[in-house]
Amino acid sequence: MGRKRTFDEVSRPTPARRVVVALRMAGIAGQDKLNGIFSYLNEGHRWSLAIYRTQHEFTPETVRTEMARGANGFLVGIPGADAALAEIAKTDAPVVLLNIPSEPLMKRGGRVAIVKSDAGAVGRMAADALLSQGAYRCYGYVGHGTDSDWSRERGIAFRDALTAAGFVTRMYDLDHFRDDIESRERLAKWLMSLPKPCGILAACDDRAYDIIDLCEEIGIKIPADIGLLGVNNDPLLCENITPSLSSVQPDFKEEGRLAAEILERLMASRRSGGDGARLHLVGVKAIVHRETTLPLSNAGKLVQKAMAFIAKNAARKIDVQDVVRHLKVSRSLATLRFRELQRQSIHDAIVTARLEEVRRRLASTRDTIERISADCGWQASNVKHLFKRRFGITMREYRTRQPR
Repeated sequence: MGRKRTFDEVSRPTPARRVVVALRMAGIAGQDKLNGIFSYLNEGHRWSLAIYRTQHEFTPETVRTEMARGANGFLVGIPGADAALAEIAKTDAPVVLLNIPSEPLMKRGGRVAIVKSDAGAVGRMAADALLSQGAYRCYGYVGHGTDSDWSRERGIAFRDALTAAGFVTRMYDLDHFRDDIESRERLAKWLMSLPKPCGILAACDDRAYDIIDLCEEIGIKIPADIGLLGVNNDPLLCENITPSLSSVQPDFKEEGRLAAEILERLMASRRSGGDGARLHLVGVKAIVHRETTLPLSNAGKLVQKAMAFIAKNAARKIDVQDVVRHLKVSRSLATLRFRELQRQSIHDAIVTARLEEVRRRLASTRDTIERISADCGWQASNVKHLFKRRFGITMREYRTRQPR
């Protein structure tokens, strides 16, 4: 039998875990992620936080000092903190990375996880939002000047969604950049060459601001000539420029809350080696329309209502009649408007949403293929065929290609 605990040992509260949080707070993303962490702690978890806001604060010496103070875990989302992350990799401390890579930690494995905004979901929802307006002759994507992974992934998903809807997307990306320095003349020439009106997704709100500024200079009207979406929905920027910027709003708060929840599990685990990093994707919270996108027509509002219902309920075995019932219009009208603006049937949109949920769960969970198929409303044999036909690889191959 084990040693019997005394009354003092039983009644003494569990000491708070010391957690190091390194997040860039300059924009809305870092602030919302920190709010998400606080939201998790307010559920009753006891942490003592040490917070660092810049890569100049979060250094290898910082890591060594925090380890000496008894740090139990790290939440890190500061770009450019490679040296500090390499120092963490020398330890067995649990760590959750938020939207940043770290090769030393990937090699170390053990109690490591990655929480990322789903760049693919950003691109696909942006495509749906612009398509649903039913006003554009063409579509374009303006990537970030550094050609970062998140920018490239958003652009590819945006392009693929529009290709599936029958449109060609014009990409302003790596081929247009030279040594990461933006050429205003090159971007201006590209914007002038687009058939108008054109719907454009910018990689982020800052990039969208560049487009607004340049369009004013060269006489392109927004939203009459170009409908524009940014990403991040930073109200300080989006609501205080002219015209005000429509934007995709990733669920940054959920990223922070989920990262904290995962770190708590990793700190409680005694396993410290062998496993690779597990990737967890967090989707989009909303599309916020302001002045840079055209006001929705009645048909556009109908289609957006349908798409929102499908996105929320696709895995619950809904069919076309369920969507029509939700819209409270005739089936013929719903079918007509949907084909006009989405270039696909309501049934195809339901199948697409269910397949996307399958793909998300393959990437972010350890559930079996049979369990995922059943939860998304299919028999495994049926979804395997559909998945291979849609994405060109098997479900098992897709899962093995995801970062671990």
